[in-house]
Order: sequence, then structure tokens, then C-alpha cells
Amino acid sequence: MAEPEAAVSIVHTRGPEESILLIRRAERESDSWSGQWSLPGGRRDDADLDLLHTALRELEEECGIRLTREHLECELPHRFARRRVGRYLLVAPFVFRVDTELATILDPLEAAHAAWVPLNFLRDVNRHQLRSVPGVPPEMLFPAVELEGVPLWGFTYRLLMDWLGLPAAGVPAHTILEFLLERGLTLAREWDGRVAEVRGAIPVDEVLARFCAPGPHALSINRLEAKPDLIRLLGPEFEEYVIRAV
Repeated sequence: MAEPEAAVSIVHTRGPEESILLIRRAERESDSWSGQWSLPGGRRDDADLDLLHTALRELEEECGIRLTREHLECELPHRFARRRVGRYLLVAPFVFRVDTELATILDPLEAAHAAWVPLNFLRDVNRHQLRSVPGVPPEMLFPAVELEGVPLWGFTYRLLMDWLGLPAAGVPAHTILEFLLERGLTLAREWDGRVAEVRGAIPVDEVLARFCAPGPHALSINRLEAKPDLIRLLGPEFEEYVIRAV
């Protein structure tokens, strides 16, 4: 398997009031994650001893927090991060535990803001919903949690939900098809692989009102696109489902 090109740090506190450090990235045209909530991290330098060194170096450079290898709790499986252009970036996530929330001194070229977010806030499934996000066509909706008026979504959202053990429940595409049939559309073709067909125009507003409401169903969807003639959905493993109106 290819070696990761970047590393990120999940830094969280001990005790019953656990919190996690997130940064809101500075807005830069060249940054695929410009302005987004993110974990401290970045690309590996040639001088880095290993990817753990990368994570610790980036944490200090971006946030002014100096940790050591002894703070490492565990390394998570490598994950792909999608970029606006170009191929995916393979990332190594490292988890660090500290005794208390640490002060940050941000590099303004990298981070506009930092926050220690309670883990109980992220675990509350009623804070999760599908919504449009900056920089993406508005008809494409993603699972997110709003933090200080800015959505936490995308790579960082998915990584944290997996780390927190918030599971996807069921196959949402099947639930959406059942919802359409309840609204008077008729079945033209049952699921053939991951494609189904219905007769009648898809009631987009009703679909969005039902499936964009806050709740645990958001965890089962990685992207939803609803049009009068088509619903396209990416499931928990980025498997694609399509419901066509004929």
C-alpha cells in the first residue's frame, strides 16, 4: 500500500468533560480545505523522521502546541482525503491525549481560529444533519455539525465520527425509495444492483424536508443530491445509489 503523504493530530483531553482541538483553516485559494474546520496537520516534509514526526511538527507550527511521542495514544488506519482538484491524499491520523485544554498560538497563514469542542457535543446525533457547504454546488448536501456558524464536514467529519464510534444505521437509499412510494410515486424497477426507477416526478422539497432534518440518519449518508428526475446518494462506504424518475 502507498505511504501516506500527510498526517493529522486528534488531540483530546482526559476526564468526563473530554474535548477535542479543532482549527478553522485560513482562507487560501490553493488550499482544498480553505476555511473549513480541520484537525491540525499537513504534508510530510523530507526532513521528517516519520509520519508521527510530521503530525507533531504540524501541531506545533499551526497551533503552537508542543507534544512528544509519549503523548501518543494510538494511530488510526490511514484514510483518503478528497481534494477539489487532483488525486486523493492519503493521510495518517494520530490520536494524542492531554490532561487539560492547552492554549494555542496560531500561525495566521494556516489557521484563522482554534476551538476545544466537547466530545459530547459531537456525539449528540441530533446536531447532525445534511446541508449545503461552502464551495460546493448547493444541490449537493453533506452530513455536518455546525460549529460557530461554520459546518464541520468532509474528511474531518468522517474521521471523527468513526473515531467516536457513531455508526451508520441501515441503507438510506432503501428508506428514500420507500418514502417516495408512500408519497404516491410507483415502482418502475426494483433495485438492480444500486439503481432503482420510479414513475412520477420526485418531490424534491419533501425529500429534503424529511432527510435533511437533524438526526442519526445523517450518519448513513456521505452525499445526497435530489432533483425532480434523479436522486443520487453516496452511502457510508461511498457506495453510490441512484433512483431515477421515468
